[in-house]
Amino acid sequence: MSTKPFDQFNKRLFQELLSPLGWVIPNLSVLGEERMIDVFFAPHPGAVLNADELGILAQMVDRPALLEPFRSAVTNADIETCLVKLFSLTAELKREYPTVTIEAPAHLWILAAEVSDRLLQEFTIGLDPEFGEGFYQTKKGFRTTIVAINELPSTPETLWLRLMGKGTLQESAIEELILLRDTDLKRANALNLLVSWRISIELTNQLESEEKRTLMALSQAYLEWEKQTRRQGLELGIVRGLEQGLERERRSTIINLMRLRYGVIDSALEKVIPRLMVMSNEDYTRVLLSLSKSELIEQLEN
Repeated sequence: MSTKPFDQFNKRLFQELLSPLGWVIPNLSVLGEERMIDVFFAPHPGAVLNADELGILAQMVDRPALLEPFRSAVTNADIETCLVKLFSLTAELKREYPTVTIEAPAHLWILAAEVSDRLLQEFTIGLDPEFGEGFYQTKKGFRTTIVAINELPSTPETLWLRLMGKGTLQESAIEELILLRDTDLKRANALNLLVSWRISIELTNQLESEEKRTLMALSQAYLEWEKQTRRQGLELGIVRGLEQGLERERRSTIINLMRLRYGVIDSALEKVIPRLMVMSNEDYTRVLLSLSKSELIEQLEN
């Protein structure tokens, strides 16, 4: 299972967006761990996928879907591996998840930050007339679409996909995300995930140029998340109901940071969570990023 920050971000983003509407299974193993499907989604029977909320993603997942995002350049081997996953899926799914209802054959979506012209010529037959710019279809029997994220139009319908891009495309998507209504739950969840991604990148000792650029883009999301958290804090004294919501959000953020920093949260880490929750955002972030697990437990238990 991949632990790369981008992989964790996109899997959790799909879970946040799609879990109310169907079964979302990250890291579904087919033919062993090396054949793990990044995200498998099957809509609940009768589920209504709202394009106003999900944009073009609603149209993509109105049937069972394999979602395979790539941040680095996609290779022939990557495409072939994804096709193996698609055609190995059915038997594995029935064995591991018998309660998941599959009403139609699954479709494979390969989501690439960028795709070479050579690869598109080898594997696709041209733009998909149903989805348009950036969506390349293979022959019908392969049930596969390659999405070149860098070619997607900058419209509200493509926002959730463009968040998985890189460079200026991703920066623009983050700016658009911030401009969504403060009350939009998907906005808040996406900001939370972007902040976790930013912190996980910071934990890397040596950042490559691409990661440094990503870090700068995510900093804007962090500032907006911090501002929103403060704003919510001011509203606590007015509406008591928001207090519980903010507390859950703070606890969720601390747990996410712990998982990124220490891995599995055991009973010893659980005991120090209440001490962290009374700290400011800046203080608990600093503590979690600077202390080892043993140092954290020793300092907060005393």
